[in-house]
Amino acid sequence: MDQDVEFFIKKFNVSRETIEKLNKYKDFLVISNKLLNLIGKTTENHIFSRHFIDSAQIYDLIEDKSEIIDLGSGAGFPGVILKILIDYNKKFGNITLIEKSPKKCKFLQDLTDKLDLTIKIVNLKIENFKINKISTIVSRAFKNTVDTIDILYKNNDKIESIILLKGKTYQQELEDAKKKYTFDIEKFRSITSDESFILKITNIKRTTT
Repeated sequence: MDQDVEFFIKKFNVSRETIEKLNKYKDFLVISNKLLNLIGKTTENHIFSRHFIDSAQIYDLIEDKSEIIDLGSGAGFPGVILKILIDYNKKFGNITLIEKSPKKCKFLQDLTDKLDLTIKIVNLKIENFKINKISTIVSRAFKNTVDTIDILYKNNDKIESIILLKGKTYQQELEDAKKKYTFDIEKFRSITSDESFILKITNIKRTTT
């Protein structure tokens, strides 16, 4: 068995059936990537480590899984992976994928049909989607941190939790965000890259000027 698949099984304690579902996801993603440019071509041979494991690592950081919104979902990361884990663990959790590209939304709909997942897919810019205040917001490779907070805060200033998967510029992004907002921040080193971090942002308030 592939080393990355073995790691996924041990790390997230999933069944062989779940791995079969993930392999189906992987195969459909590679085929679709030829036309849609969903992931970098160089990562096609490392989908479990670069995308599946990277997305799954935030699962336990989400305290309230009842309503999760994935911004700029694209290839389905992290939202689709989170829903697969929620279903496997027999938890209740609604996932909404927000994606502005109609072609990527069609991919996401076809994917969720193939994987037999109940996920809401919304073809809108996030600015035009009304966010419920109880929702947990997740995002991977969307916008920089301050732009993400700007969009979300204008939409709903009572958002409880934002979880962002960020690369090596995360610290500068946080400094920029702190010029406009106060918030509590927890940082977790990514298990897929020493240069990447997961940011869990709560208690967001606009700085008075």
